[in-house]
Amino acid sequence: MKRRLTVIIFIMLTLQTISAKGIGGYAGSFLRFGTTAYSMAMGGGFTAAIDPGFPGYHNPAAIAFMDKRSGSVLHHFLPLDRYLVSASLSTKLPPTAGLGIGIVNAGVDKIDGRDAAGHKTGTLSTEEYAVYVSFANELLSGLSLGVNVKMFYQILPMEGTVNGKGIGVDAGLLYRQSKNFEMGLVVQDWNAAYAWNTGDVFEEKGSTYQDQFPLQVRAGFAYRPGFIDMIGDYTYFRMGEHVSAHRLRAGGEYRPIERVAVRAGINNFSPTVGLGLNYTLLQRDDAYVDYAFILGRRGEGLTHVFTYVLTF
Repeated sequence: MKRRLTVIIFIMLTLQTISAKGIGGYAGSFLRFGTTAYSMAMGGGFTAAIDPGFPGYHNPAAIAFMDKRSGSVLHHFLPLDRYLVSASLSTKLPPTAGLGIGIVNAGVDKIDGRDAAGHKTGTLSTEEYAVYVSFANELLSGLSLGVNVKMFYQILPMEGTVNGKGIGVDAGLLYRQSKNFEMGLVVQDWNAAYAWNTGDVFEEKGSTYQDQFPLQVRAGFAYRPGFIDMIGDYTYFRMGEHVSAHRLRAGGEYRPIERVAVRAGINNFSPTVGLGLNYTLLQRDDAYVDYAFILGRRGEGLTHVFTYVLTF
């Protein structure tokens, strides 16, 4: 066990040189930000870990291992007049399957609108939605396969609102070698894109085109030696034939006392920390409140994330 832990730490330290700068500005960025406070406080690398707050988001195969139904709501308090909220519901389908649905909404308010001469025209806003439908089944003992079908919708504040629509697919594998060690693999945002038609806004100059999402291939682990939970993953991004990037996320959770968790992690050089509290609402230990604090890039400001999860 100590040897395995040493190897994992060595790999994590070796990969610290990688970056994800190459995907900045591409479509679907709000789905690459993260969701629950539980996962984000540990860096977000939950490819092989089960997040009861939104299991299908990280790896759809995780839903097959859900012990109970779970529902969650979360809110990101973001700087620069941005917001991100989501909700999720997951359930086990006996004997070996699981089903989940979820929605993610992100946007920007209070955009200063100006005309060609620089005169103020008002305040604008833009927003995006993604709806997840997830299904997974345990094919063999400890090995599950899952699929997400995701539907996208974006609204741009132009003269005559322009809407983009699209659909994408994720596929994932999750292998539980034991209760202490799990491995995961995900192909995310396959064929995902926004389809646009600007003919109603620009008349003769209007056109139809697509904004492709970068394709992600992620591999990760979850390791629980007893005193701490450790997670991490590596992501390879591919956009067309010219743009590619990499990302490393890792973190851990320590429980100093029963029902209280202290978490910390790193998301591509950006540190994260957080806390979790498990308590009884309707049944024993059925409710969770999680908080994450994220130190953004220079000039971006601080982010606070709160998640509430109920299992039943």
